[in-house]
Amino acid sequence: MSFTAGFAAMEVTVRGILPIGDTIENVNYFILDTAKSAIVGQVVLPRAAKRSLAVALTVKVPSTAGSLAIGTFDEGGNFQVANFLRVETPVVERPHGAVGPSGR
Repeated sequence: MSFTAGFAAMEVTVRGILPIGDTIENVNYFILDTAKSAIVGQVVLPRAAKRSLAVALTVKVPSTAGSLAIGTFDEGGNFQVANFLRVETPVVERPHGAVGPSGR
């Protein structure tokens, strides 16, 4: 059974360009539902890269998630937004043309 059993999920995309630097340790970035102050996802990325490196990762989050932000937590437990990353939610398309019964 999948860990997503019991709730509907949607896929979001984390995009950005990693900072340039010599630090190659990994950092846990948390996706936060800002309306509920709840962690809904996580990605692990290098703290920096030796050259410009774009990232695009797909992550599943609960479909009930509201406004999303990505970042880390400081020593005091305060959420710090990662300004070089963004979370893109899927665009919900509206139905086109006729939908449902015609009523005739």
